[in-house]
Amino acid sequence: SPEPSPEPCPDCQEQSPARPPPSPPSHPLAYYTITTTPGSYPSEVSWDLWCGGTVVLSSAPYTGSDECGLCPDFQTEYGVSLSPGVECELHMYDSYGDGRTGASWSGLGQERLAVVSGSEEKKSFVVPFAPPSLPPPPLP
Repeated sequence: SPEPSPEPCPDCQEQSPARPPPSPPSHPLAYYTITTTPGSYPSEVSWDLWCGGTVVLSSAPYTGSDECGLCPDFQTEYGVSLSPGVECELHMYDSYGDGRTGASWSGLGQERLAVVSGSEEKKSFVVPFAPPSLPPPPLP
């Protein structure tokens, strides 16, 4: 007679946790806060943050009304975990193509980046070491 199939054991899954693939040796991830302001025409502005060749963060679609042009101090905060020293490039877009909407992007050591003119702006930078109070080690 065939052997009875063993009961599935609830602990079996815990014995071999799925491990993420090992990442190349780098600094431990640090958590950064990115602050954006909508400017006068928030529905025109969007952005993607590329780090290490992949998009790590994108702007959320703006769902409010453009009357928020009256409240330029309104800020949206995003959080992202990155390794210090990684090269990033911020791509900012203005769908209307005139720039100068007053929208800004601040974070990762950058201050108030914006599409100054035209429909797209790119800014390359290296993720700073965090917390900022710890200076990076001196170069050999």
